[in-house]
Amino acid sequence: MRGEEEFDRIVDLQFFIKGLELGRHDAATFFFLVSFLSAAYGWVILGFLVTYSWVFGSVFVAVVNDVLGRFSSLIGVLWQGSRLGLRRLSGFILMRWAVRDALTQMLGLWYFGEIEDQYSFFKLFVRLKLMPFSVMLPWTRGYEKEISAFLFVWFLFDTFIAFVFVVDAWIAIVDSRKSGKEIVKEGCYLVLTMWNQAIQLKCLEAIVCGTFVRWALGRVGGKVFASVFQSTMEVFFMVAWLFFYLATRCRDANSMGRHFEIRELETVVQGLR
Repeated sequence: MRGEEEFDRIVDLQFFIKGLELGRHDAATFFFLVSFLSAAYGWVILGFLVTYSWVFGSVFVAVVNDVLGRFSSLIGVLWQGSRLGLRRLSGFILMRWAVRDALTQMLGLWYFGEIEDQYSFFKLFVRLKLMPFSVMLPWTRGYEKEISAFLFVWFLFDTFIAFVFVVDAWIAIVDSRKSGKEIVKEGCYLVLTMWNQAIQLKCLEAIVCGTFVRWALGRVGGKVFASVFQSTMEVFFMVAWLFFYLATRCRDANSMGRHFEIRELETVVQGLR
């Protein structure tokens, strides 16, 4: 039985290689390339996870210290923020990436699954895998119609997903005992308490941090300037959504006859000392 399974695997592999019209040397090169890209992609995911955990944690520590009137050095904020983010946000950021990546791959298979040109399909596949990490577009000549439809649908779904997760990072930091389902549920509830403000802020963020603004800034000041500007604005909107989260917590507490004090967040920062 085991020998038959191994034989079936060899036969399937031979058919796979023949389907790609690769020789033995080309097949070895192909599998080496796949292994290399898989390892590189793993490092990209790790870098993305560490960077966003560090930025979210540092923003939280800096804002809370400022509201409480405390002074902390830049190195202290970055150190405490990195510890806080890696400890409480790693799982949430990984979950958010997994949802965006699954959405991108499903839409990619729907719109590009019938492409017969292997080279074009491979280029699209690589660019689709990088989309959750950046705003790079999977533009390939000869498939403008399919890519335009894909980008339109992807932008709508991605904006909706981002809207669902918009305050969840701050919820995960404040209460690390909550499960992923509880975090998403509370995040949706808090957004609904200030629905109009959330819509306006999200639309502004989508415009400023979107592809069109990056293209326009790139034409004026170059790609580096566009990247620096949008990265700065991304941090700005992190701060804006943190204040939005605090405002919704205050409104929710007032509706229940309680008072929400910012000093409740002090225990989160003090736990790092």
